[in-house]
Amino acid sequence: MIARRWQATCYVWRMAASGFDRALGVALSFFCVVLGSGCARERSQPVYYGQPAPGGTAVGQPATAQPGVPAPVATVAPTVAVSANDPVIHHDIAFLRGRAQQVLNELVAALPAQQQSRVNGIPLVVDATPGEVNAFASCSGSSPAMAISDGLLQIQSQLARFRAYDELAGTNKVGEYIGVIARSARPKQPLPEVPAGFADPRIDFDARKVTRQYQVLDEQLAFVMGHELGHHYLGHLPCTALSPLNLAQLGAVLAGAVPAFNQPNEVAADMVGINNTLTLGSRRADYRLTEGGALLTMQFFSGLDQLTPNDILFGFERSHPPPQLRTPIIQQTAATWRATGGVGLPILGF
Repeated sequence: MIARRWQATCYVWRMAASGFDRALGVALSFFCVVLGSGCARERSQPVYYGQPAPGGTAVGQPATAQPGVPAPVATVAPTVAVSANDPVIHHDIAFLRGRAQQVLNELVAALPAQQQSRVNGIPLVVDATPGEVNAFASCSGSSPAMAISDGLLQIQSQLARFRAYDELAGTNKVGEYIGVIARSARPKQPLPEVPAGFADPRIDFDARKVTRQYQVLDEQLAFVMGHELGHHYLGHLPCTALSPLNLAQLGAVLAGAVPAFNQPNEVAADMVGINNTLTLGSRRADYRLTEGGALLTMQFFSGLDQLTPNDILFGFERSHPPPQLRTPIIQQTAATWRATGGVGLPILGF
């Protein structure tokens, strides 16, 4: 069944690309032919990243879950003291904005010289509109910009928090959190908080879980920032990275001066977003970023689609392909990056 879905996805890509960019259509066809057969061998068991899964697999390595052996909540205790004001747990916006800028700087520094010259110095603009969940690349006149909303930063922090929680405790807090957002989020209103008692503090403040949530957060930020960088250095926008935005232009960016990217461009940006994430990860000494954060982001939007089929809550969904199509792109791009030793596909310029 996975192979049939992959074939259908490839057909959609080729048909979409043929109407916009012949070269991209050829590249996607090549991508499907070379990698499509790998879908039939895809794991059916969940993959753990970061902390050891049941069975003791090392940090950062995949592991097959042992069914029926979740860590009992009552037996998990903090290993060291962790601050009750942890900025991820409490989605401290000032911290999250700074973390996004830090990851963006690392991504740019890890790019090959040609791509780096096209994006070096692009400002990261923050959209503080209540309830807005989005990220985008844009131009205001000849000046480029990248933007991320406080709402998306908040959601990414909570997804990272609860993914780390689930890996340690064998729970499904990520799914429950998606349900909270789907039921209670309203356009242009602050995002809902989880109810009191939602998380056991013995798990939430466990040092192992806190360490892991920062890894997942960086994976999510790297994918989103890497995707938007890709729009710039793949030539999807007319502007360059040479002139900074002035204050008047910042307002124009946040007012909606966003190019209407076509679907093949979004596919290409997803592919470079994963390559950017994994390349950055390969340069880090402590933890090598994986595609796990990108897949977690897709899980979130896919869950929203299932729970709110008649109401698209966030602009992120309107401007990108559905997560059901983006997920296999992410998986196969990561597999190609590893199979080629970090080179990736020729179309991506790596």
